[in-house]
Amino acid sequence: MPKHRPQPPAARHAREVVGLYGDPDNTWGICAELGLTEPVSVDELTRNLAALCAGRPLLGEPPIVRAVSSDAWDDARADVASVPYADGEPLLRILLDSRGLRLLVGAHHGVVDGLGLVAVAAAALGRPIDSGAGGIGARPARHGFLRSSLGRLVEAVFAPPSRFEPTTLVERRHGDGNDRHEDLSLVRLDPGRRGTAALAHAVLRVFEDWSAGTRPLVVVGASRRSPGDLQPDRQTAFLRVQLRRRSTRDAVRAALAAVSPEPDFPVTSVGGVGPRVTHLLRRRLGATALLSNLGMLDGRGLDYVAMFPAASGPRAVAIGLASTPRATVLSLHTRRADFSSADHAALLEALVEKFSAEPGQSAAQ
Repeated sequence: MPKHRPQPPAARHAREVVGLYGDPDNTWGICAELGLTEPVSVDELTRNLAALCAGRPLLGEPPIVRAVSSDAWDDARADVASVPYADGEPLLRILLDSRGLRLLVGAHHGVVDGLGLVAVAAAALGRPIDSGAGGIGARPARHGFLRSSLGRLVEAVFAPPSRFEPTTLVERRHGDGNDRHEDLSLVRLDPGRRGTAALAHAVLRVFEDWSAGTRPLVVVGASRRSPGDLQPDRQTAFLRVQLRRRSTRDAVRAALAAVSPEPDFPVTSVGGVGPRVTHLLRRRLGATALLSNLGMLDGRGLDYVAMFPAASGPRAVAIGLASTPRATVLSLHTRRADFSSADHAALLEALVEKFSAEPGQSAAQ
């Protein structure tokens, strides 16, 4: 599409929403994979998604449902998360495996958040998916967006968050014969009630093995939705939690409980000034890891759910957690420019080991 043509309203809105936050090189692609026990068809998904988008213009044009073979699934899933959203293209991306038993719902993060992906999936399937996630409701931010953004810029200049250093464990490989730009993978675990505090503590333990850094910072994706509200409106929030090395899980839980959410994104990019500023500091922004926990999900024909947050910032490590009565799934999203495929696999293995060692909880924290 010629660059001088105006962006479609839905695309413009999505980009403006994230225009002043985080990594300007990020494609803002998020996705959720759903394993199903009852097969669905491309035609069924197409009809339901057309009806959904017709009633919600900010979701953009109805997506084309792509049927993908099992052999091509991993590469197609990575493309959903990493290929930029061009003008005129749908803001939702849908994959269905050839058996009709695996569904991937992707979206630009300026359109929906993680629970919004679940809402889109439920609409596509034509049946509800119940969520036990309570969200943060109207819990206010401590400061406004401008003051908070200035604080992040000062942090980026003088005390940037520590990063994972994969060279401490595995040999970095620059180019391994695979053209894929990003890696997304998941591990299915027995169902359990380990929540965000357990996940953050496990991430901290792995970080201590992979880095000598002293400023681990995790960003936790949250939602302002009420329990059971799965409408696909964007109601996301973020918690930025500064951790200390060798913190106990109780200390991590306390830090999560005490932190105020980041202020909502303003729907503006200040005439493009915001993205230019963040572009200059892009190698110092971000966090040690981004976490997203969808909590307990349940619905007819639902086997498992895996959440893949956007990979944002240098040496981005994005980790998802989601549970159903059948399985808990831990997932990882990294960029090949930062982590080779061997790095990615080693990091996921370490995360699974530490997370599995965390004691269970009666409810997600």
